[in-house]
Amino acid sequence: MDANIILESFYYLAKKLESPIDKLAAVKLLFFADRYHLRKYGRLISDDTYYALPHGPVASNSLDIINLVLTDNNTGTEKNYIKKYDGTAFSAVDNDYELEYLSDSDVEALDFVIAEFGDMKTWDLRDLTHEYPEWKRYKQTLESQSSRREKIKMEDFFEEANMDDDPFSIIPKRAVELSKEVYFN
Repeated sequence: MDANIILESFYYLAKKLESPIDKLAAVKLLFFADRYHLRKYGRLISDDTYYALPHGPVASNSLDIINLVLTDNNTGTEKNYIKKYDGTAFSAVDNDYELEYLSDSDVEALDFVIAEFGDMKTWDLRDLTHEYPEWKRYKQTLESQSSRREKIKMEDFFEEANMDDDPFSIIPKRAVELSKEVYFN
């Protein structure tokens, strides 16, 4: 996990969406970007550890970073990228920060997410993440409240969602298979 990559990802999302972004929406958009990137290129943008929580899949360290930004003591590196907007939202810094850590393929994945999901409301994003295998495996356990979180099995990122018009279907199945081989080897 590289905090600078995660911060740049959140900065990029907030800057391109041109408005403050709620932390729940931000972690859902990062999940979708990681899903796209892993399926197409064989690695996560965030290089984070994913957990299924009642509100869907979450990159654990990325959530910690956003929570830090939303405190009143965000005086570290994060202040170069994003700033607290209110108690649950943040925005991009006002300057035109030049990306240093995101690769071209990272930006491609983030642009895909902005195009496909950028207009969705926070709770719609949350509900949509519940349609993907990364969360569905744990649905019963999480909804019965016998668990607060479950570590996501990475092979679930490579599984198809059982839904019509899944935006991730644009990635050819052979590319997903090759990415899975790369990731696990």
